[in-house]
Amino acid sequence: MEGVGESTLLTLGAARSGRRSRRMLIDLLFIGGLRAVALLSVVTVLAIIGVIIAKGLPTISWSFLTSPPQEGMTSGGIYPMIRGSVLLMLGTLVIVLPIGVLGGVFLAEYAGQNVFSRFIHASVASLAGTPSVIFGLFGLAVFVIMMQMGVSLLAGCLTLALFTLPAVVFTTENAIRSVPESFIEAGMALGLSRWQILWKIVLPNAMPGILTGVVLSTGRAAGEAPPILLTAGIYYATGSLPRGWDILKQPVANLPYHLAEGYRQGGVIPEAIVWGTCLTLMLFVLIINIWAIMVRVRVRRRQRW
Repeated sequence: MEGVGESTLLTLGAARSGRRSRRMLIDLLFIGGLRAVALLSVVTVLAIIGVIIAKGLPTISWSFLTSPPQEGMTSGGIYPMIRGSVLLMLGTLVIVLPIGVLGGVFLAEYAGQNVFSRFIHASVASLAGTPSVIFGLFGLAVFVIMMQMGVSLLAGCLTLALFTLPAVVFTTENAIRSVPESFIEAGMALGLSRWQILWKIVLPNAMPGILTGVVLSTGRAAGEAPPILLTAGIYYATGSLPRGWDILKQPVANLPYHLAEGYRQGGVIPEAIVWGTCLTLMLFVLIINIWAIMVRVRVRRRQRW
């Protein structure tokens, strides 16, 4: 009997050891697969960036960035496109900042947990996952045609603001919810009202996350081609650039539209200018991201002081 018991224990031990070995093998294969996918993603991104830099860098110069196109878009620079992209980003930022922040504050502090708040969350999430071309078609139908704004900077900014709004709302809500509960309890212990706690404690501590999300979202929106193409874009206009408030009623040249037309009209714009525009757009988005990081770091330093 003792021999049978020992053989049974040995058999169970061997089975457990085999299962443990199989689990370890599966874990190793899974981790190896994840590392391979991550490495492939990094290599792909670096390869794309490398190709853009290699083909676009020879075109980049001060003259290219500060002069308008010449000789039917076959030479010259892309200054009007850079100016238009900056105006679109700033206009979108002015519109979406107050609306998006107030929407995030409402969801985080006042909406509560009920059917209405869940409906709002679901609606905002659906809008956040909607392709940008849908926003472009909406802007074309509502702002350009129905409200008779025409293809203009104002119509483009309003469309990009709608496209950016869900991300700003979610960013603001998450930043407010990330404020430690102890801060709020300390404000309540001091006798502050709900509004005073929000204004003096919650928003200052959530501001780095809010500003970072707003800047990144508007920068991403300024690089989207479909909404701009349908509501604000113009290939190129001869003559002096419009100034003052009249510019809101005029279409603007911009980097995404210029890049899209450069590939669509193959052979009209030299390939070197197309690659230079592509690199400029990539640097434009990179500068916006760096700016957002710097804003977040500076606000956090002020809070510590």
